[in-house]
Amino acid sequence: MNKYVEMTNEELKEEFINWFGEEKWEEEEILDFLQEVIMNICNEYLNVNPIPVIFEEIRGNISVFDYKECIIKVNPKYKNDKVTMVAAVVHELEHYYQALYVSNFNTAKAKRWKEELQNYINESDPIGNVFQEVEIDAEAFAEVILSCEYGIEYKNPNPLLQEAIEKYIYSGKLLEE
Repeated sequence: MNKYVEMTNEELKEEFINWFGEEKWEEEEILDFLQEVIMNICNEYLNVNPIPVIFEEIRGNISVFDYKECIIKVNPKYKNDKVTMVAAVVHELEHYYQALYVSNFNTAKAKRWKEELQNYINESDPIGNVFQEVEIDAEAFAEVILSCEYGIEYKNPNPLLQEAIEKYIYSGKLLEE
């Protein structure tokens, strides 16, 4: 163990690559970047504790918020698309926030979200899934954060969903208490 304490960053990188390979090193660098995004969004916008992010194969999805493990899982097939990964992580952070919100507040919004989360429509019904308020809220949050924080104009490729997201943003529900 002492050997590693005395190593330079370059030597540590070489040792890591020797053990795990170049691809794993690149994945770790991407995860470090995503973790910085998470810390920034949690501290600056959500006022919640940051949670970890990992790469995991997710069939049919870019990312998921795992409620039981309280972790964000990102599909590694998107690791070369930073905008998609950042949008996905911000989207999942909003789901994390929603879970905390419904367990700590008793507002009209908390009641609506709690009802939806208890009766969540999964991806087997794609239309029902994406038009739930919790999903529209997460998409709207990601769109606004990417624009305000990173200067990235991010729009959902589904025009009907994008219209719903824009209505949600302009309705004030994104900022509703």
